[in-house]
Amino acid sequence: MGHDEKADMAVPMAEDGSKDRRDYAVGVTRTTVTRLQEMIRDGRLRPGDALPPQRDLAEDLKISRATLREALSILATIGQIVARPGGRGFIVNTEDAISTPSWRFAARYSPREVYQFRYIVESYAAELAAIGHTEQDVEELRESVEAFRAATRANDLAAYAQADFEFHQIMLRISRNKLLVDMHQTFASVLFESQRLATAQRGNLWNAVNEHERILEAVAMSDPEGASYYMRKHISMAGSRAGLPVTELP
Repeated sequence: MGHDEKADMAVPMAEDGSKDRRDYAVGVTRTTVTRLQEMIRDGRLRPGDALPPQRDLAEDLKISRATLREALSILATIGQIVARPGGRGFIVNTEDAISTPSWRFAARYSPREVYQFRYIVESYAAELAAIGHTEQDVEELRESVEAFRAATRANDLAAYAQADFEFHQIMLRISRNKLLVDMHQTFASVLFESQRLATAQRGNLWNAVNEHERILEAVAMSDPEGASYYMRKHISMAGSRAGLPVTELP
């Protein structure tokens, strides 16, 4: 496995144990997504235009290439840019193009496999969280749900995917199982990408918010069976929103 491929397996925000550094990395990525979206809206990048080489674009935006790759991945997943046919790089999606989420880990794992993994791991993490949480843990989950709700109201798909990911990341952390946490961090980019897939069906965005609220309620009530049940239901529904056929849902 090459250096870039290894780096791609982990989301920058999950690499460091410091919450402040994670928040900073997330903020830089969100800002980059917003700046690129503004360039598309104001016509500096028009439908069908090729994006500049990543090295040049990163220098212009004064960000690292890792941050730029993460931002481009978000835009590709929500359909604002698409991979160039037969070559490297991206072009701005044309106005009449069908927005189909990309799956950049197709050579390694299928979405079905990722959702099966999440179904097993995250439902057990929710069960453990309901057993061993603190009031501070519950408050952190509430703040995450509120951020998810705010992103949904704003129809901010980049912030929506990020808030979705952070809720599940918090749940893994408060499970107090270090192996589960390490597994989640190791495959953070793959898991994050699976959560972005569901943003293609914008009419369903509020469904996931409601599902997070049910999970939060069960954890806060110290109901491990309920937390596990609602997490399993949520993962299955998320798989459906991501486009998995009924026969492949966990």
